[in-house]
Amino acid sequence: MSQISFKNVETAKLVTLDVNLKILKSSGREMFIQDSAVYVLLHHLFTQKASLISYSDIGSIVRDQKSTFHMEDSPDSIIANKYVFKSRAVLKNVLVDDFIVTVRGLGYKASSKWLPVLEEKRDEQSKNSCLKEITAIIEDCIAYSESADITQDKSGFSFIKPDQETALEHFRRMNDCYHAFLSRYSAPGNSIELLELREKITKVLLYAIYWRVGDSLTAEKFRSDYKNELQVLLRQVKQAVDLLD
Repeated sequence: MSQISFKNVETAKLVTLDVNLKILKSSGREMFIQDSAVYVLLHHLFTQKASLISYSDIGSIVRDQKSTFHMEDSPDSIIANKYVFKSRAVLKNVLVDDFIVTVRGLGYKASSKWLPVLEEKRDEQSKNSCLKEITAIIEDCIAYSESADITQDKSGFSFIKPDQETALEHFRRMNDCYHAFLSRYSAPGNSIELLELREKITKVLLYAIYWRVGDSLTAEKFRSDYKNELQVLLRQVKQAVDLLD
C-alpha cells in the first residue's frame, strides 16, 4: 500500500501518507518528511501496528534511525515528547493539528476522530447491508400484502390483519436495522440526521407490522397504494442515509 489515508469523522478532512515518497498530504498541501525518525513514527501511527506507541517504543525508533543525536542519553519520555512535537509540526504544515493524541503517562496514539479510509469502506459496506435488509423487508411486506385478505370495518377503513408471527418477524428485522444504523452513525454532528432517519424507519415499521389503514379503498386499490407508499418510503430512507457521514 503506497498511500495510507485517514478521514476526520467530524470535518471530513483527509490526510494521506505517501509511503514511497515520504510525503504527507492534506488540504491541498504537501510536506516532505526529512527526518527519518519522524517519518517512522508517523508511519507507525498511520499503519496502526499498535493502538498505542509507548515512550520506550518512540525512544527505540529514534535511536534506530539516528546514529547519534544530542538527546541520546535522555529518558525515553523526553525523547518521545521531542519527536512527537516534531511530528505534530509536520502535520500542522498540512493543516492537521489533532491527529496525534497524548495518553498521559504512557505514550501517544492516533486520535479516534480520524478513521482509516479502508475502515470507512468497510463501514460503507455495512451501510449498504442495512439498506439491503430494509429493501428486503419492504419486498416481503408487499409480497405478503398481495395474498393477505383486506379487511373492511363498519367505518369504511380497510386494513390487513396479519398473522402474529409475520408481524413479529418484520418488527424484529426492522428493530435490528434501526439499531445497526444507530450504532454505526452515533457521532458528534449526526444527531439531526439520525432523528430524520429514525422518523423514516418508524414509518416503514408501521407498514411492516401492517398498521397502514386505508379509507374506503377496494382491496386492489389498498394493495396498490400500500406498495407505492412503501417504495416512496424506501427512497426517503436512502436519502436520509446519504446525509449521514
